[in-house]
Amino acid sequence: MRLYEVNQEIENLLEALEPDPETGEIPANEDEIIAQINTLAMKREDILSYLAKLALDVKASVHAMKAEEKRLHDRRQSMEHRQERLISILDRECGGQKTDLGVATLCYRKNTRVEVSDEKVAIDWLKKTGHHDCYRQPDPEISKLYVGKLLDAGEQVPGVERVTGISCYLR
Repeated sequence: MRLYEVNQEIENLLEALEPDPETGEIPANEDEIIAQINTLAMKREDILSYLAKLALDVKASVHAMKAEEKRLHDRRQSMEHRQERLISILDRECGGQKTDLGVATLCYRKNTRVEVSDEKVAIDWLKKTGHHDCYRQPDPEISKLYVGKLLDAGEQVPGVERVTGISCYLR
């Protein structure tokens, strides 16, 4: 049986235990109904226990996957650094000249990049001259930590309220 079926059956049996509204009589097979309810309650406990075990298993799998992701991420970064070091050694040894190494060719390409030495001065100039598309301003964002402190101090902040909830977890 599925959990919802067990719950529905228990509910039906509990309704069958209620006294008749017209006569006030209690059902004659009251002991049988109570025994069925107890059996279903045990089935329900078994199902809930199984679901809890399943949730803990999934939690352990997620934890293992995160650890594996971190391990692979660290390994990838290590390999990228190694690659950069090897290429810098090749660059140093070939002296900036295109070199055919048999299995590969070390080539050079010109590239340009923008480097900002004094960000404040640059932004001020860009603002004065109307180049607003050349810089970004982060959108205002509410700090829930500090707004929470205001609410705790008794301040009324329009559009903000403290909500209390319940969280559920397994250990």
